[in-house]
Amino acid sequence: MNKLVKVASLALVAALVAAPALVAQDFTVDYRANLLAADTGNYFNWTLGSKTVKDKLDAATGASLAKSTEEMNAVRYDTPTAKKATMPGGLRSIFLYGVATLDAIKADSPIATVNGKQVTVTYVHRGTVYKFVTDKDGNLDVLTGVSKASVGGQNADKVFELKSEFVKKGGNKLNMADLDLTKVTFAPDAKAADASRWYTGKLAFAYDKGVLTIKGTLKETKK
Repeated sequence: MNKLVKVASLALVAALVAAPALVAQDFTVDYRANLLAADTGNYFNWTLGSKTVKDKLDAATGASLAKSTEEMNAVRYDTPTAKKATMPGGLRSIFLYGVATLDAIKADSPIATVNGKQVTVTYVHRGTVYKFVTDKDGNLDVLTGVSKASVGGQNADKVFELKSEFVKKGGNKLNMADLDLTKVTFAPDAKAADASRWYTGKLAFAYDKGVLTIKGTLKETKK
């Protein structure tokens, strides 16, 4: 083989091997979760690049049928080794409500309110309260629309509880619904500043009669 032809062929092979890494791994979500009642209509469908996952709760095991709990790591971390957040950490838990039992959802005491088309959602998970606020059209900007605050932790029995200063008067620190939001100072919940890739864009939130839906596509950005 002519040396020039051989070099060109090797360069082409290298380019083809590298091509998948250059293709944007955009993330698309189509999600439904009833926050108030057991509902077999709940689901969490998502795509990452060419990968498509259609997931629901496995009522027999209480886990997700398509294992989104683990599979979503490919979305929320920039790489499997660095594990830098590509988006607000609060998004993962709210997405997983689509494949969770009602008891698991209730344990976080999610609260959703609507003002016109604007949706606000708060919930408490593992000692952190998360807050989502959309714009007036119901769209959540993933770079600016999520905030969080530490309000609790594990007690001696390794059970998550609220810190005393955040509990409503007469409330129970083991009940996340007794969190006094007026005492909470929120800070941004966003991607890691040093992530090698991350997501930008907006997700459409809607809430009606206990049912939260989230739809949209987030664009992957790289350094």
